[in-house]
Amino acid sequence: MKELMFFDANVQVGTPMNGALDYASDAGAILRKMDRNGVAKALIREVNLTSAGPAYANAATARYLAADPDERLVGAWSVLPPHTGELPEGQELFKQMAQNRIRALVPDPAGHKWVPGRLTVGRLMDEAAERRIPILIGIHTFGNWEAIYAFLKEFPQNRYICMTHGLYWGTDRYFRPLLENYPGFHLELSTYWVPEGVADLVEKYGAERFLYGSGYPGFMFGSMMLAIKHADIDGESKRLIAGGNLEKLLDEVQL
Repeated sequence: MKELMFFDANVQVGTPMNGALDYASDAGAILRKMDRNGVAKALIREVNLTSAGPAYANAATARYLAADPDERLVGAWSVLPPHTGELPEGQELFKQMAQNRIRALVPDPAGHKWVPGRLTVGRLMDEAAERRIPILIGIHTFGNWEAIYAFLKEFPQNRYICMTHGLYWGTDRYFRPLLENYPGFHLELSTYWVPEGVADLVEKYGAERFLYGSGYPGFMFGSMMLAIKHADIDGESKRLIAGGNLEKLLDEVQL
């Protein structure tokens, strides 16, 4: 089998405020870890995004990307409702995203204390849909599946990457209705620890909706790499999940 190109959809960079057994403090550190584990590219965000706040996190992510001249890293920025004037919005936001190699957005309503919906981020979500910008979501940022369901119902045209969606036994009963009802919904697989689960998902939904992710530093790079390499699926499906799907999603962003 041809060697797979792994493009990690779920990596956090920075020094955790409360420490960790393993982490990458800067761009050089994460690139060395990627090299050691056979990861070609990564979509990164600041590890202290929730605790340190969006302004700090976005500036830190921009610094990491500036220290990566080979452009193996691509960034995701935190967003807020515009009413408090804390972050750039509209054309200025997209201009800064283009300048800093940012290709995805991370709403964190649970951590940053705002209510997700059209009243708060309607214009932003509409603009993101027009520009095909992926929105990173998960129970760690929305608090529960009910909030995720309500958000997708209100913004069905957007592209989503659902990350770190739950541990143990699988969360299929939560995410499969979203796969079936929202064409823009993609699942990052770092916490999908189900025997033969990847093969079953591909058989039912095709390979185009699933993305390799490590969940680093919470988890290591190799677990899902091994699951994808040895899944009972064809080589093209493995190629898409390992990195092809994420590469296509980010290439289609219009800033």
